[in-house]
Amino acid sequence: MSEEINRDVERAEEYEQTTSRVSALGKNRFELSTGLIIAARYADKLRRVALVAFSKIAPKDVIIRDISELNKQLYTKIVEEMKLGKLDVIRIMVDAEYDEQRQKLVFTNVRIIRYLTEDQCTDKYKSLISENEQLKKEISELKKKLEDILSALK
Repeated sequence: MSEEINRDVERAEEYEQTTSRVSALGKNRFELSTGLIIAARYADKLRRVALVAFSKIAPKDVIIRDISELNKQLYTKIVEEMKLGKLDVIRIMVDAEYDEQRQKLVFTNVRIIRYLTEDQCTDKYKSLISENEQLKKEISELKKKLEDILSALK
């Protein structure tokens, strides 16, 4: 195993003793959560959480292999679709189940939650207020035109 994976295994064991971000959903089934993290660290955190959850029921190489595949899919979604920056704060939650017969982790219900700073919220709010004012102005102008048309028809 690479040095990075060994480090993650050690950290996973440490997490198990301190703060597990895993909720049991049934036999061999868990909800994994990264907690609040910067987007650049999601892969490490998700791998560690999965190691904590599944280390007693699935081989480590299976966990690492399947989490790596999930992380590739998440990268595409986070970077290309959602266009998040490395320092954006997110939380990833995913339901995961170990299929003993296929020797595979199966992931469902993947959720990526993005958190905004107060400044980002304020900017979006101001933008919406501005857009709302513009729409009100356009509606007023259209009402005036409609009244002019109706009065011309009389």
